[in-house]
Amino acid sequence: MSKDRVIWIDRGWQPVAIGFVPSQAAWDKEMKRVRMPEPWPGKAHCGGYTHLAVNDTTGEAIIYVIVFEASERNALEVISTIVHEAVHVWQFLCRHIGEDSPGIEMEAYGIQMITEGLINAYTSTQGKGKQWL
Repeated sequence: MSKDRVIWIDRGWQPVAIGFVPSQAAWDKEMKRVRMPEPWPGKAHCGGYTHLAVNDTTGEAIIYVIVFEASERNALEVISTIVHEAVHVWQFLCRHIGEDSPGIEMEAYGIQMITEGLINAYTSTQGKGKQWL
């Protein structure tokens, strides 16, 4: 899979699009596509970054997730970063839909599904497969 485009994960019931951004080139291309002047959020020594974008006109939301190269030291650090960012995706999703207190099973399954989607997107774009994870 190409590293120069956003990988959209299966969002199931969730009313937001969730995209894994594998590179700065993918970010720049996506920001141009959605007409948002957001600069690449790359920061030295950061693990990951999650960004909620909401269209002011339609109210539609997109959540973007990045795992920076600095977090690619070993599989455990990558997985930990992805889980961390998946929790932020869940938090942004709940805030966007006005859910203040989701059920604990709903929350656990939601974060699990988001995590699995992000791990699949990461492994398919970063050249690392199941034997690595």
